[in-house]
Amino acid sequence: MSLSSTDIVKRYGYYDEEFVLSYSHKNGPYNMTSHMHDQYEVYYLLKGQRSYFIKDRVYLVEQGDLVFVPKYVLHRTQFAGTLQHQRIVLNFTDSFLERSWIKGSKLDLLKPFQGDNPTLRLKEEDRKYTESLFFRAIAEMKNKSDGYEICVKAISVELLVHLARCIDKYVEVVAPVDSPLHRKIAEISNYIETHYAEPLTLTHLSQSFYLSPYYLSRVFKEISGFSFIEYLNHNRIKEAQRLLRESNWKVLRIAESVGYDSIAYFGRVFKETVHMSPLQYRRMHSGEGIERT
Repeated sequence: MSLSSTDIVKRYGYYDEEFVLSYSHKNGPYNMTSHMHDQYEVYYLLKGQRSYFIKDRVYLVEQGDLVFVPKYVLHRTQFAGTLQHQRIVLNFTDSFLERSWIKGSKLDLLKPFQGDNPTLRLKEEDRKYTESLFFRAIAEMKNKSDGYEICVKAISVELLVHLARCIDKYVEVVAPVDSPLHRKIAEISNYIETHYAEPLTLTHLSQSFYLSPYYLSRVFKEISGFSFIEYLNHNRIKEAQRLLRESNWKVLRIAESVGYDSIAYFGRVFKETVHMSPLQYRRMHSGEGIERT
């Protein structure tokens, strides 16, 4: 279920091509649309509780928890029992990070994105400092005084430094939800991630994992938030994006290599997922105006 605009109690944000910081306070059983992007993401839950699916596991995120999402990783949050929640999301690109980098610094600001567990549960002192930075940024976005954009970005860089230091200091992670069924869905998710280029079907999966197609479809959607075909398509499109960025392969070859028999269907799914055509995506990431067919 998605929220209408009347369910958004408060929202502030600043956006440009390489940076996003947004705060929202929502009231209702909100489920975020599944997505992935070419930016790093820091998700902080100020209040409430959320079910956070990232890559192939589910984490029950509570007030004061952080989630670090690397580039091109599928993720979404879902309703977890509390109607109201407040969250802050920071997205940034490599170019933003390069502009903020001080030559000679030994601190790796991407360290929080490199661990096996994408979460962090801060101790009280570090949580209070983290929230003080967020509150300063929210105040700047709310008031929009001259130069607020500079302040918002400067505060965000300070936040990244603080979080990278926290990773070095301790690792207080949020454990993924662990039950036999959650482990089974994680196993199935991993299988899809490594076999997406094959002609996978729900029937094939149900036979491989000894579950009925109906039951597999229902519990996969219930736990991950994705239908089987949504999850399969997201993994195929993720690899197609990589090939469009890093190879000179023709679009037809890329479509076939990630599991699509029809280039028309591939183009439609790609546009629905990425919001642009494969050729537009390639041009955007290559800087070239030559269309390759």
